[in-house]
Amino acid sequence: MNSRLHTPSARGMVARLSLLIFLDGLAQSVSFPVLPRRVSSLLDDHPSMTALWVGWLEVAWALPQIVMAPLLGALSDRFGRRPLMLLSMGGIGLELVLDALAPNLGWLLAGRIVCGLTFGAQAAVMAGVADTTPPGERARAYGFVNGALYAGIVAGPLLGGWLAAADLRSPFYVGAAVAAVGALYVVSLLPEPLARAHRTSPQEPQAGLWEAFRLLGTHPALRPLAIVLLLSWLSFQSSDNMVVLYTAHRYGWSTVQFGVFVAVEAALGILVQSFVAGTAARRLGERRALILGSTLQGFGMLAMGLAPASVLFWPGAIVAVLGAIVRPALQTLMSEAVGADEQGRLQGVVSSIASTTSVVAPLVFTSLYAWAIGGDRSPAWAGSTILCGAVLSALGAWVARRTAPRRRASAPF
Repeated sequence: MNSRLHTPSARGMVARLSLLIFLDGLAQSVSFPVLPRRVSSLLDDHPSMTALWVGWLEVAWALPQIVMAPLLGALSDRFGRRPLMLLSMGGIGLELVLDALAPNLGWLLAGRIVCGLTFGAQAAVMAGVADTTPPGERARAYGFVNGALYAGIVAGPLLGGWLAAADLRSPFYVGAAVAAVGALYVVSLLPEPLARAHRTSPQEPQAGLWEAFRLLGTHPALRPLAIVLLLSWLSFQSSDNMVVLYTAHRYGWSTVQFGVFVAVEAALGILVQSFVAGTAARRLGERRALILGSTLQGFGMLAMGLAPASVLFWPGAIVAVLGAIVRPALQTLMSEAVGADEQGRLQGVVSSIASTTSVVAPLVFTSLYAWAIGGDRSPAWAGSTILCGAVLSALGAWVARRTAPRRRASAPF
């Protein structure tokens, strides 16, 4: 990168972007605990239909992102990151207002589609990190930003559960208010990360799904990293969607026990993303940090899937959380594989891949889990989905080891 990037200004921008992504995560997640109850209230408390509709709403949110995320990312390369941030915060706020006022499920469905079509603040923030942070500082910066996002996603359900005790609709209104605060913050306090000199010109045909994914063809170093990204997301989905069912079935965990597990895992995740990831990338280099993180995640999930008792499940889960150093290292390597005027398209492609796994993985892993616990199979079979995640992580480490570009350890942030 060039001399426009200096450590003090990079730190200030990372702090500003971290605050925005915290607000984004908080606004999105504050309604998580009450959305199923909101759906149920519109279905006259029909349990099976409620479960189906919650799944359909998730798909209605993720599907539009597969197409729109690369388009929005390319547009942010042309017009800057702040317009996309504003659009996304507005989409979240509108969805939550529709959720609160909804007289029927059609309103909820419309809100989720609107949010999916406009969802892009996180991609814009990640592109903004690449815009303003030199390569040697980028993994640490991504770690801070990811930690802030994780903190928002953890704080949201806690706040939403407390608010719902008084009024079922209040979490939606509060989430909309947080989104409005985020939009005002973008307008009044957040500088534009993308310099005009690095924006694409109107003549360049880059604002489209195909044009965005052409990055994988025109940048050979990006293709194996995209494969690692896909494997990492699938591995995450294999446990994220199933661990609550798995621990209840195999270990008899209560909701309180699972709540403690989530709290501990969340706290460790924030610490790993915010502090350990940057140190690992600085001392090992991003490639080795990527391999180490994938390996830790694989071994951790192997222990989780095989553990016959919860006392053995816990150490595996802690090792798996340490594997979260994968994400900042991978983000750094991918951002360095493309030009300064392609960061938005890159983040759009990343979001599209993540959204695809969000649609496909739950269908695959829930079906596998249903098969594993059916019939006369041993309780040990319940860990099949998590063991699949371990295999996917191992494949990610193998791909990273064979093909990821090498980088020397970088300077401290």
